[in-house]
Formats: sequence, structure tokens, C-alpha cells
Amino acid sequence: MQLKKGTIGLSLVATLALLFGGWFFYQKIEIEEPIRTEIGQLQSASLTHLDVGKDQIEIDLKVTKPETFPQEYRELLDKTNGLAGSKKVVISVENQSQDLKDIWKNGQFVFTEVMDLHQYSRIPQIVDQWKKENKLDDATALMDDTNIYVYLKKGSEDFYTIIPRSMEDEVTARG
Repeated sequence: MQLKKGTIGLSLVATLALLFGGWFFYQKIEIEEPIRTEIGQLQSASLTHLDVGKDQIEIDLKVTKPETFPQEYRELLDKTNGLAGSKKVVISVENQSQDLKDIWKNGQFVFTEVMDLHQYSRIPQIVDQWKKENKLDDATALMDDTNIYVYLKKGSEDFYTIIPRSMEDEVTARG
């Protein structure tokens, strides 16, 4: 029994299409859609871009309510890490006005010093100083166990950044 090259080629193409189509379908249904659903439930941010790659999931958000975003950010990170399996989850914030980013960059030396020395109680004073010096409408800093969240706003422009805290050499309460 002799098979034709066309038949073999066609069955190879069909098999590959089924294999990669199944992988694409799995990515879409089991990973991307649940993440989109989670992000859709956020009250403090909206999705601007989502990319589910082979090794990494990239999520870009626009923060709309900076005072409640840290709590939702932690919950979103926990849930997406659970859905991602072995993929790395990267969440970025799109609130990046260039003028306000320049204020952030100019104050980063003092901010980094405070972070390195673990003098977190000075951060609100630094942010208040930026607010006064640059006539900002809003400038806040919030902190949790793993990050510091800084928000600057002037007119319709805003800047939001998430700075990971170094847990190295920190004193923690044990209960």
C-alpha cells in the first residue's frame, strides 16, 4: 500500500493545526479569559493591554483610584499567579506622565536613600514636599508588606509607580 505525498502532507498539516489550535484554545480559555475577568472586576484600575506569552504574562493597567489600588493589586497578583502556572506575571502601570515622571526622577535619590535605610516613615514627608514644591493636586504614598505605591497628580496628568520593598534586614513583627 503506497500513500501519496499529498495525503501525508495534508494529514501532517491537519495534525499540527489541531495541536497548535488546541494550545492556543487552552491559552485563551484557561488563562487569558479568567485573567480578563479578574481585571474586569477591579474598581481601581482598567486593562490597557494583556499579553499571554510562552513564559510570561504581561498586564498593563491604568490606575483610576490610587487609594484603593494597592489592595486590589495584591489580590490580582495572587490570582493571576495562581492561573499562570510556571509563567512569570508582570503587572505594569500605564499612568506615566512625562512631567510628573521627571518629578519622580528628581526626587529618587532621597527616596532611594529612605528605602535603603528602611526609614519608611519619612516617605509621606518626602511626597508632601514634592506636592508643595511642584504645586501638585495630589501626591500620596501607600505601603503594604511588599510594596510602596506612589501617586502624583497635576491637572489631567498623573504618575503611578510601584516600588518593591526589600525584605532583607528588616525587622518584622512575629505574633
